[in-house]
Amino acid sequence: MILSINQYMRRQIIKLAWPVIFEGVGIMAVNVFVTAMVGQLGAVPLAAVGLAMMIQFSAAMVFAAAGTGAAALVARETGAGRWQDVRYVTGQAILLGAVFGVMLAGIGQLAADRVLALTAAEPAVAELAAGLVKIMYMFTPFYLVMSIANAALRGMGKTKTAFYITIFSNTMALIISYLFIFGQGVPLLGVYGAAWGLGLSQLAGGVAALLVLSRLSTVRLSWRHILTLQKATIIRILDISVPAALEQMAMQGGRLVFTFMLAGVGAVQFAGHQIALQIESMSFMPGFGFAVASMTLVGQYLGKGMPHRAVQYAWLTNKIAFWSMAVMGGIIFLFAKPLTAFFIDDPQVVYWGSLCVMIAVLEQPTLALCFVLGGALRGAGDTRWPMYVTTIGVWLIRLPLVYLFITVWDCDIIAAWYITAGDFLFRSVILWRRFASQKWL
Repeated sequence: MILSINQYMRRQIIKLAWPVIFEGVGIMAVNVFVTAMVGQLGAVPLAAVGLAMMIQFSAAMVFAAAGTGAAALVARETGAGRWQDVRYVTGQAILLGAVFGVMLAGIGQLAADRVLALTAAEPAVAELAAGLVKIMYMFTPFYLVMSIANAALRGMGKTKTAFYITIFSNTMALIISYLFIFGQGVPLLGVYGAAWGLGLSQLAGGVAALLVLSRLSTVRLSWRHILTLQKATIIRILDISVPAALEQMAMQGGRLVFTFMLAGVGAVQFAGHQIALQIESMSFMPGFGFAVASMTLVGQYLGKGMPHRAVQYAWLTNKIAFWSMAVMGGIIFLFAKPLTAFFIDDPQVVYWGSLCVMIAVLEQPTLALCFVLGGALRGAGDTRWPMYVTTIGVWLIRLPLVYLFITVWDCDIIAAWYITAGDFLFRSVILWRRFASQKWL
């Protein structure tokens, strides 16, 4: 059967996107089930785990931006068939991740208590979260190695391989967390078992990623590619990664400030908010998968010297993602209450959580645009515009309004979710205009 150009492009997009979507589903599933396990211990442990996971993830993602630079360069070099450059870009990016991870691990041990003391969380929540953060930060080097290695694999178009690595890590997280939380054949650690489960799974994932890259026939990554300092390659990575890191710093720093302000609404509403975030993450999966597909295809076709095809792939991917996330939004709206009740049986937490979930549906179409068009720009190496848009949206729109409505006017948690929907609408309009201008070419 002879495929039309449009059919062929759709197949290429889906082929790249589906492993990333299911990889995201796996990550989400781990967070959901670990959160559900901790939810059986009460609202305070639930709020503390959500806060600790947010803090580790937020800091790590800033430095995982080295993976953005690596993925963009790997996609370009893969499209051009320059495999030696692929090896060195991947190895040097992993080296950067490991170094940054060690730094973060030390900072986490020293600063956890002080950082949590700055939040508006109840003292019991803040104290418990600080202990969890110290455990989780010890494994940050392995988290960054796995994250950057998987980003490089996606840039090569090997999204299925990255999916298998993540599935392995996720499986370890569920098993270890369950055993330690409930003391099944091992010491009973309660809520601390979640931190050890997540951390040890990151260790396993980081080691697995290195082994896979060393055995991959087209790459054959060796310690020489990682440990031999390549100044020119590191500069190439940082040239793209620094704006992406600044974007993550703006976004993750904003998420922390956002979370700290919302923690002041009380344990019940905050626990509902944390559960809503977990449920909303279900709808992120198509968007994230298509963002990776867009980034990879744009980068590879620019490497092949076919910029017109790169543009076509980006717009087609954007259309598919838009409708996929709109459908996902409708599903979580219809099942908002039972999904929330899956985590905890406290009726007040379920009430607030389901309200937040239903408001989150408003974000889905604009989130699709932000994911895919932002991914396309990153694949082209234009990481500055996504940084500008994110920084303005978070720090000049979302946070000032949340402070006004939540802190000053003492509104309920749902006000913050309406404001977030407005933030994503603003970002999607700007990214659309930037990509349509084709100035990034």
